[in-house]
Amino acid sequence: MVSQALRMRLSALQGEPAFRMGPRLPGRRPSNQGEPGAVDPRQRVGELGFLWDSRRGILVRRLEISLADLGLRPRYLNWSALRPIAEAVPAQGPVSLLCFDLETTGLQRGAGTVPFLYGWATYREGADSVQLEQWLLPELGEETGLVRSALDELSGAALLLTYNGSSYDLPLLRARMVMSGVDRPWPAAAHLDLLPVVRRLFRHRLDRCTLRAVEQDLLERGRDHDLPGGEAPARYWQFLQTGDPQPLAEVVQHNQQDVLSLLSLLQRLSRHLELEEAQPSDWLSLGRFVEQRGDLAAAQTAYEKAERLAPSPLDRAAGLRRARMLRRQGKVEEAMLAWQGLWERWRDPEAAEAICVDLEHRQRRLEDALLMAKEAMRESSVGWDQRFARRIWRLRSRLGCEPDGEQLPRRFHLEGNPDRPWATWLPGGESYEAWLVLRRGVRPREIIDTRSARVEATAG
Repeated sequence: MVSQALRMRLSALQGEPAFRMGPRLPGRRPSNQGEPGAVDPRQRVGELGFLWDSRRGILVRRLEISLADLGLRPRYLNWSALRPIAEAVPAQGPVSLLCFDLETTGLQRGAGTVPFLYGWATYREGADSVQLEQWLLPELGEETGLVRSALDELSGAALLLTYNGSSYDLPLLRARMVMSGVDRPWPAAAHLDLLPVVRRLFRHRLDRCTLRAVEQDLLERGRDHDLPGGEAPARYWQFLQTGDPQPLAEVVQHNQQDVLSLLSLLQRLSRHLELEEAQPSDWLSLGRFVEQRGDLAAAQTAYEKAERLAPSPLDRAAGLRRARMLRRQGKVEEAMLAWQGLWERWRDPEAAEAICVDLEHRQRRLEDALLMAKEAMRESSVGWDQRFARRIWRLRSRLGCEPDGEQLPRRFHLEGNPDRPWATWLPGGESYEAWLVLRRGVRPREIIDTRSARVEATAG
């Protein structure tokens, strides 16, 4: 059931005079009432550059801005440069980019949140300028024309660019379709949300991934006297109450900057993926990103640079990813060199295990594999020591060797644990001394002397 309060709110959003939202102040006239001498808000917003588009039935502000003024270069905005960023980019060019951003009456996506300013920036491949359009909602309840025009824009877009649009802007627009009674299919436009891309590539060095933080830290530019986005709803309510469009001037500029920043950010990402701009700590995340996109050559280059330049522990993580990638590609010799470098530089247990496997199964050098496993056993952390204990046991069995008094103490009561005989070499097993020999390189005579001394001290 729909409560009376909800019915009144829905009526207000649809523009019914009996339930208009906000106080009515002197000199303020809603556009659907003909009070003599009142000022129509459609005329007042002309001070901000908005003109009435009779064909679409909306208020529109238009600008054309050259790429040079925005610091953009066409080579970073064509389809071949954008294709590595996401699968959403069309497989063939030329591409037409449509940037989209909304300013709303709140930060939620409920029925009471209404977009009052739509921002669009269009760039067509080969052009030397960007076409900017902003649409303003002059009255609550008059958004049908805006919603229909937005769907037309999305239908004609080759590639839609947003920042957090998947979670906010587009779901909100779908909700406004329902609230305004626009019954049309949702456009099947290719969509690239830049926020997930930024998180995957730069989260390691960004405190926040908001568009403003990205502009400051990645694009290296700030906004002078910019209106915080959280103040935009209050400015719009002030406009509705007084009819004065000047409070909206900073909101319009804020929205314009948001939309145009999407193109600047897209260029920054294109250059980053071409390995032109990266800080030492960026190489690991960059390698992961391009590897997942299938560019293995670029991934290897990024991982190698991370091993040389990235701070710890990113350098070690990059080395591991490079070695695994080479192993998956079947480049056995290159992978072995990578694993050996990891072992020599970081004593990494995964590298030691990979070397043992190669020595045992590919090169058939069981004695060397056994020596490698023993060395790794002494230096590995808890958990890895069990893996190397199993390997040592199996290698000794394959070699036909039994532990002797010179190297390992004899095992006791192995018949009680036939499935895990190597477990007697570990803490809690029946031959802890053997584990100490493997782990620390302690000689059996040292163990016996130590135990004897301990027994004598206790007796004394």
